[in-house]
Amino acid sequence: MGLLFGLVLSLLVHLYSSLKEKERELRKLASTDPLTGLPNKRILMEFLEFELNRAKRKGTPLSVAVFDIDDFKQINDTYGHLAGDQILRALAGVVRKNLRSTDIVGRFGGEEFVVIMPETDLKTAVRVMERLRRTVEETYFEPVGNLSISVGITELKSDDDTESLLRRADEKLYQAKREGKNRVLAG
Repeated sequence: MGLLFGLVLSLLVHLYSSLKEKERELRKLASTDPLTGLPNKRILMEFLEFELNRAKRKGTPLSVAVFDIDDFKQINDTYGHLAGDQILRALAGVVRKNLRSTDIVGRFGGEEFVVIMPETDLKTAVRVMERLRRTVEETYFEPVGNLSISVGITELKSDDDTESLLRRADEKLYQAKREGKNRVLAG
C-alpha cells in the first residue's frame, strides 16, 4: 500500500509540475508578440493603464512615445516580408538594449512600437528617444543596411486616459513623418 501511495503521489506531483509549466507557456504566449519577443498590444495597454493610474495617484510624470520604421513598406516590397520580419526582430533587440530599465516597450502592431516611460517628464523622454533614434540610425540591419525611425512623444495631462495619451503621441509621430522622417517630435 505504501509503495502504491508513493507512486500515485509522485505521479500527481509530476502532473502538477507539467500543468504549471504549460500555464507559464500559455501566459507568455498570451502576453508576448511572437515575432519580437516584446509585450504585445494587449499587455502593453494593461501596462499603460496601470502606469497612467499610478502617475495620476502619485502626481508623477508619465511620458509615452510611439515610433515606427520609416519606409518599412518599401523594405518589405524590396526585400520581402521575411527580411521585414528579420528587421523587426533586430530592431526589438536594439530597442531593448538602449532603453532604460524602467521603460516599457512593446509592439503595437505592424512596424509600430510604444514606449511607456514612468516617472519621466517630456524633456527627459525626448532625450531618451533621441538617443534611441540616433542609435537605430547608426546600426546596420541585415540585409537592408541603415534604417531610421520617426518618433512622437507626449506627456500625461490631468484629463488624459490611455486613448487620448496614445492619440497625441501618434499625432506627433505622423507630424514627424510629414516633416521629413527620422526625427523626434514632442508635444
